Amino acid sequence: MQPDVRFIALNDLPKIDSPPAGYVVIGAGKTGIDACLWLLEHGVDPDDICWIVSRDAWLVDRQNTQPTEEFFSSCMGNIANQMEAIVAAESIPDLFARLENGGVLVRIDPTVQPSMFHAATVSQAELKELRRIRNVVRMGRVERLERKQIVLRDGAIPTTPNHLHVDCSARAISDHEPVPVFDGNVITPQTVRPFQPVFSASFIAHIEAVGEDLDEQAQNELCTVVPLPNHDTDWIRMQAVSIFNQYRWSLQPDLKQWLSTNRLDGFSHLIENIADDDHEKLAIMQRIQSNVKSAAFKLQQFAAELN
Repeated sequence: MQPDVRFIALNDLPKIDSPPAGYVVIGAGKTGIDACLWLLEHGVDPDDICWIVSRDAWLVDRQNTQPTEEFFSSCMGNIANQMEAIVAAESIPDLFARLENGGVLVRIDPTVQPSMFHAATVSQAELKELRRIRNVVRMGRVERLERKQIVLRDGAIPTTPNHLHVDCSARAISDHEPVPVFDGNVITPQTVRPFQPVFSASFIAHIEAVGEDLDEQAQNELCTVVPLPNHDTDWIRMQAVSIFNQYRWSLQPDLKQWLSTNRLDGFSHLIENIADDDHEKLAIMQRIQSNVKSAAFKLQQFAAELN
């Protein structure tokens, strides 16, 4: 990067006291999304934003991620849609098409096939705002910033010293392969349910605290690591492990009881509190239960194809 290039981290955006000639947001993950939304919210013309997107991503609709009574239909209904999409899918591309049609996954540009999944969440209102940005550059990752051009893997685009370049390119997803959670005297905290590191930490701690009668293999089976996703198809591997974890947990009465009282597990609370005469909620749960076994085996088939 040449010395007179204006280059800042996301957190420094509020410190800018005079508008630059334009904004260049580098990165298409959640940080890049947040940068674009912040600029739009503060009145920046979308045509003054250049968004460098090395990989488009599948995103998660935030409405479907809130396990509360208010959002029961969207949250648990989303799981039902997910199970039905998996079971009906005839191929991996067909699976992602069905997940999108069912609202399980969303994307910013419907004309571009995503190749990334980091489980970033957006609302429908945020999607609408992001689609106002028309200057989206898809030429791979930035290799260097110069005074008059940005050099990317697959080409170059013009810039000026008066443009502000916002760095949102750091990746939070580790490249390390999962390791057993329990290994002798060492515990390596990792996710045992998708997108929920805090719940996962509490679950692992619980297994350590009450698992005196379990050998290390049994502890690790209950705490099978759900791999962090990076590529789009990692969604398949992640869900395949998650379903089998949930099944193993359901076979342990004491564990089921603990889950129902864990404040970090909103899903168990929702299910436990369904009234016997709440036919709408019971119908959603029936959709999940009638498809989950077939979905688990279908995911295993797709994972085998990927491997």
